[in-house]
Amino acid sequence: MVIIPPHIENLAPYKPGKPGANMFEDARPEREVVLSSNENNFGPSPKAMEALKRSLNNMNLYPDPTASLLKERLSHLLDVPVSHLLMSNGSDAILYTMFRAFLSGDDSMLTSHAAFVSAKVMARMNNIRCVEVAMTGDHEFDLDGIIASIDDTTKLIYLVNPNNPTGQMMTRTAMDSFLSRVPQHILVVVDEAYCEFARALSGEYPDCTRLGYNNVIVLRTFSKAYGLAGLRLGYAIGPEYLIQALTKVKLTFDPNLAAQAAGLAALDDTAFLDKTIENNTTELQKLNQAYDRLGLKVIPSVANFITIKLKNEAEVENYYHQLLSRGVLTRRLASFGLPYCLRISIGKPDENDYMLRMLEEVMDQ
Repeated sequence: MVIIPPHIENLAPYKPGKPGANMFEDARPEREVVLSSNENNFGPSPKAMEALKRSLNNMNLYPDPTASLLKERLSHLLDVPVSHLLMSNGSDAILYTMFRAFLSGDDSMLTSHAAFVSAKVMARMNNIRCVEVAMTGDHEFDLDGIIASIDDTTKLIYLVNPNNPTGQMMTRTAMDSFLSRVPQHILVVVDEAYCEFARALSGEYPDCTRLGYNNVIVLRTFSKAYGLAGLRLGYAIGPEYLIQALTKVKLTFDPNLAAQAAGLAALDDTAFLDKTIENNTTELQKLNQAYDRLGLKVIPSVANFITIKLKNEAEVENYYHQLLSRGVLTRRLASFGLPYCLRISIGKPDENDYMLRMLEEVMDQ
């Protein structure tokens, strides 16, 4: 029998927001609304769909391993050199590559208790110690606490802005102050998966690629605002020497040909992106008002979801299963360290209206 290393044997895998193909179990609801994984319920952009169809004729060919056309387009849009960009199979693939490129031996990673769990799982995959700092009482990153927790083993700090699953953000002033206190030999990774939504909702949201630090890598994705979650496409922006290190250890033909074609077209579909962001801004306000009217406590969000704070885990389980039986799939957050919270993505207006109607039914029981 092959012996599995203890750190893999004891690893608890990431639990996705969707429970599988039969996500609504045996229920026969009036309709089915998926609000569990912060996806774009408008679907992919029409331009991306057309480009994807055209790319099917080339599926016999290997993709461009450098994703040169996509990086050139992003370079123009973001006003950064091509050499400061890395494309990959989603930002989580870049995270995985970082452990190979930058951490070894007794190095450790530092993050927050209720930050996105994927990075923590990857640390354990790679037998890297992950130190978690509790969030503040307002569910914000305790940046002072993270600075105080830096020790001789700290090699990587992982931040999510805005954070998933809380939706809270760090302002430009707070982020700049934090980064100025981090020693230059420590890599800071800022995951900006929801940046398109946050920029539209707050003038204080920082673009960490513009803060001028040589030890910072920013992660972004096509999975959320661009609606390409199923194709797995993300990118890193950082100093050339860090991007070169990542390039050395990434998979050769990553990202795939279809993802590159759709991503390039999605960047040119500004009308679709504008519609997505406008919907999120409008519906976020509507849902916040509705939750307040229903007497529900929420964590303020600048992302495409809102997290509701309930009394305890038992109440979360009740709400989750009652909504599921009515065709609304949400996300329980025990695996994120928030067992008393339920996260609900922001969908299209009719989906949000249906969810609210079902939520009121559950609360009236």
